[in-house]
Amino acid sequence: MIEPEDWFTLYALARKGAVQKRLGLTTSEVGRLLGVSQQTASRRVLACVEAGLLKRTHTAVGITVQLTEKGQKELLQVLTGLETAFAPPGEELIIEGVVVAGLGEGAYYVDAYSKRFTDALGFVPFPGTLNVRVSSEESQKVVEQMKQTPPLVVTGFSSEGRTFGDVICYRVRINNEADGAVVIAQRTHHSPDILEVISPVNLRFKLKLGDQAPVTLTVVPLHLAT
Repeated sequence: MIEPEDWFTLYALARKGAVQKRLGLTTSEVGRLLGVSQQTASRRVLACVEAGLLKRTHTAVGITVQLTEKGQKELLQVLTGLETAFAPPGEELIIEGVVVAGLGEGAYYVDAYSKRFTDALGFVPFPGTLNVRVSSEESQKVVEQMKQTPPLVVTGFSSEGRTFGDVICYRVRINNEADGAVVIAQRTHHSPDILEVISPVNLRFKLKLGDQAPVTLTVVPLHLAT
């Protein structure tokens, strides 16, 4: 996690245009922009560069800076957190996607974590996952909002010489018909737009879901989960 002053540094530079282009500034201008001394401004820029949040180039009159992809993601996480905090009470988080074929590993991992999932979620999971590709930019934003809500954490363990990492879980309702949870493994082979969903039932069978079938995942806040 980055420090608050780094977030503010990124925010101030982004407002001046350092997301879309390389922004040319003197260190004195950076100081005025951040409301700090020239020396402090230089230290903050350097900290962001070393953290991989900014690209910096020295010029004859100062520096040019631009937010890296990592820096942009950090700022977007702050924005998402604020959107979640200011969301009207009771507003539902609904993720839309489509069913896609998995990698064939879901059953193995669900079985390995089965007792831990049962203890954390209160149900014995069906041995397999439903893979959902998030289908829109709006739903991708909702996924980020979901990640700002309190999760259930299934702690990792070791078994037969293998190490299994922590798994983050968010309770959801699938198509408003079945209960389940989005599970996010510490290590995964899936692309970021794929969510893995577990449930006490075979979701494909119960909800008659083939590949490319539309799916809605309604996030159940932790305080409402039973």
